[in-house]
Amino acid sequence: MSRPLRIEYENAFYHVMNRGRGRENTFLSDDDFKCFLYCIEQASLRFNIEVHSYCLMTNHYHLLIKTPDANLGRAMKHINGLYTQYFNRAHNTDGALFRGRYKAVLVDADNYLLHVSRYIHRNPIETSTPLVDVLIDYKWSSYSAFIKKTATPKWLVRDFIFSLQGKNRKYAAYKQFVEYENNKEVSTFYGAKKLLSVLGCDAFIEKIKGYIAIPDSERSIVIKKRSTDDVIDYLAKYFCIDTHDIVTVKKGRKEKNLPRMFAIKLCQDLTGQNLKALAVIFNVQHYSAVSQTVCRLNKLIIEDDKVKLQFVKLRDSLMCEVKI
Repeated sequence: MSRPLRIEYENAFYHVMNRGRGRENTFLSDDDFKCFLYCIEQASLRFNIEVHSYCLMTNHYHLLIKTPDANLGRAMKHINGLYTQYFNRAHNTDGALFRGRYKAVLVDADNYLLHVSRYIHRNPIETSTPLVDVLIDYKWSSYSAFIKKTATPKWLVRDFIFSLQGKNRKYAAYKQFVEYENNKEVSTFYGAKKLLSVLGCDAFIEKIKGYIAIPDSERSIVIKKRSTDDVIDYLAKYFCIDTHDIVTVKKGRKEKNLPRMFAIKLCQDLTGQNLKALAVIFNVQHYSAVSQTVCRLNKLIIEDDKVKLQFVKLRDSLMCEVKI
């Protein structure tokens, strides 16, 4: 059997789903749910994806994702792989956790995105045995953040969904919209025996067909892959320091070496080098030190807007786009 069609392009919206192998539970504890959300957070930072809604059920999940960099496959491989490794360690299991590759429905944002967000958020009460009596009581979805009842994760994007409502009282309006039943057309779409790859109007589907017909070699934009030397040299010039200060571990330093941290993360994101190779380049004894540095920087990016802006500026400068 052929794999389902994957359509990837810049700024596309997808409803992404996956279920446990053999319909087994994929979340057994609160820690499991929290870890999956952490995996989403890491993917949003590393792959520049935007998460516009989510709902984690006991044996499956729903994500509404926008991909500014046309990289859904890489982001989902990271999320599923990272979580599976955690789950197997935490519960003393091995092998595949999910039933296969995720399902991804490409969504016509103008006409269907608001309805898909509602469909995702209504999952806990749309099952044969509802998990809660009222949606606000289900804590593993973004619904409570959308109606301002809980804190909003920095990686969750709500404003675009709100803009589709066209109303001033956005929180109350969204609550009223979700509490009303799902759109019948959307329910029929998701209730079909074979889920289609695109949810959109005729014009949107025609536009997508045109995109699919263009071979990779004929697309108007290509992304130049950077070498580790490119990244390190660029950062050294940007911060007016020597490359030695970036690739060498400075023992005893208490302050953060941001140029080095930026270099490690950007090399991981843009060069295709694995952790072991990066450990050699940055002169650390074990590749886990590379991963730990990236995690520390990811946390800084979440907590400090200045660091985030600086990182985005550096990444965008290095992601050289060449028009054909």
